[in-house]
Amino acid sequence: MTEIATGLIVAAGGSILNFASTKIYNSITGSSKNFIWTNKNINLKNFKISDEFDELKKRTRIIVIDDENSFPTKLFKDEGYTIDKWDIVKDYSKLENGFFDIIVLDIKGVALHISEDDGLGVLISLKKNNPAQIIISYSQHSFDLSKIEFFQLADENIAKPSDFLKIKNILDNLITTQFKPDRYISALDQLLLKNNISDSNIKKIKAEIAKAIKRKKAPDWNKSLEFIQNRTDLAKQIKSLSETIIKFFK
Repeated sequence: MTEIATGLIVAAGGSILNFASTKIYNSITGSSKNFIWTNKNINLKNFKISDEFDELKKRTRIIVIDDENSFPTKLFKDEGYTIDKWDIVKDYSKLENGFFDIIVLDIKGVALHISEDDGLGVLISLKKNNPAQIIISYSQHSFDLSKIEFFQLADENIAKPSDFLKIKNILDNLITTQFKPDRYISALDQLLLKNNISDSNIKKIKAEIAKAIKRKKAPDWNKSLEFIQNRTDLAKQIKSLSETIIKFFK
């Protein structure tokens, strides 16, 4: 009887020690192992965010890129939207890395300094890098058949000029129906599967995202993306989508 009791005490003590060790290990490394030291599957969609429209409206960063002044930017600012305007593409890296959640883009006169295809070149490049990036075409060339690719690639189209309420309806609909973590999580999943990323490396990436969300710190990609050091375009896409996901929970 004494031997059984001793065995139970030792087993219980070992389990407690293992559990504590696992917690410490996960805390230090950001790993997602359970107390039997197997990797847990991380479902990023389990993280919750506020769905209050006023909160979403403030969180959604909108940039209007248009060489004219027909977009009612001031009215949107007065209504509490987080919106800015560029006459031309001033900082392409901000567009590429997902800093802005919605990009309102003119097709002409905004990007000839970086693309011979002007706004279309920017749109194609952004969608290639991050298919989940929300882009609205904003142009007076809506009936020009030569520009059809521009309008097909965009998530929404606004003819120039349009009044405040028409534009607001389109923006509000995108914010409430499209600007959600699920959109970007699904895009990340598709990207990883398309590029034949192994399950173990997918878990590393998602563990890094989860750690960044929980700790409210920027992700450290050095270890989780070291397996694709020679694939800079893929690394850039993963970072862009991941950082957009993380942004929802700040």
